Amino acid sequence: MKTIRTLGRQRGVGLVEIMVGVVIGLIAVLVIYQVFALSEGIKRNTTAVGDSQQNGLFTSFTLGLELANAGNSIEVAAKDLESCPDTGNIASTFRPIPVLITPGSTLDSPDEFVVNYSMGTVSIGTVPFMPPSSDTSNYFVQSPTGFKVGDRIVAAQAGACEMSTVTAVGAPNAEGVVHITHSGVSTTYTTSAVLFNMGPAIKAQRVRYDVASEVLRSQDLFTAGATPNPLSSNVVNMKLLYGIDPTNSGTLTWVRPIGAWAPATVMAMTASQLNQIKAVRIGVVVRSEQWDKNNVDVSWSMFGGIYSGVHAASNGNWRFRTYETIVPLRNTLWNPLS
Repeated sequence: MKTIRTLGRQRGVGLVEIMVGVVIGLIAVLVIYQVFALSEGIKRNTTAVGDSQQNGLFTSFTLGLELANAGNSIEVAAKDLESCPDTGNIASTFRPIPVLITPGSTLDSPDEFVVNYSMGTVSIGTVPFMPPSSDTSNYFVQSPTGFKVGDRIVAAQAGACEMSTVTAVGAPNAEGVVHITHSGVSTTYTTSAVLFNMGPAIKAQRVRYDVASEVLRSQDLFTAGATPNPLSSNVVNMKLLYGIDPTNSGTLTWVRPIGAWAPATVMAMTASQLNQIKAVRIGVVVRSEQWDKNNVDVSWSMFGGIYSGVHAASNGNWRFRTYETIVPLRNTLWNPLS
């Protein structure tokens, strides 16, 4: 006889159960992706804010440091240097202008500015020329310890100023008069002329700062043919105001670099008028490195609404930050003019 084995009833998963499981799995995957997208967005926004904050702080610190040095060592010779001719170009004039602001073409376009200072290693003002003044190869001045090889010097007399570099310093005579050989052209200066030491040539600064294609740049105006040097990226705008105190009352009035304080007017000011500039107010608008998913227009304003603008969403989805600071011109404060 054959043994007949009774097979049990077969069990398995039906089509309905499979479809339910697939749906549950898809929902779980969808939730995971949503959580990932949300966390990635938060991370991107946090990083964007950090990037813009870092750019803004670095830019504000760098520009504030430069503005604080404006007029250093030049202020002590302001009365003598004011006789230097106004060439109409801040790069070639030797007038005692600590800072010159050039406004942007519109209220929401970047300004630019030039700072002028030197890091003199000696604490002297201008010194008068001494006979023989007809020797055009040398400058004769009574200052045995005030000049060194490599110093940048400016010879100034009414209507004429010349910058050169000291190439040799002779031994002083019994009266302390030294003859200084220089790299300038042959010019005869009378005893009414003065010689001003700006310090080592590598430490004398006349630098222009501007914003082009969202890049903050600096350009050395003392070096012929120098090209702009990029300092910081993602700088959208830069605006500045003069803080003036015409009566030395201690109260500042903030003015735009137009009208009575336009670049051409400031270039022709006397030393006493330039001394009215006690501080500079500067603001920058920076953007993030990464995009923000929210595609909206972003409005910005500076200095209580004196400057304002809108970053259109069509230009990209970015996070923006605005930074403002006031920088006293300490050299002007330390060296007041009557």
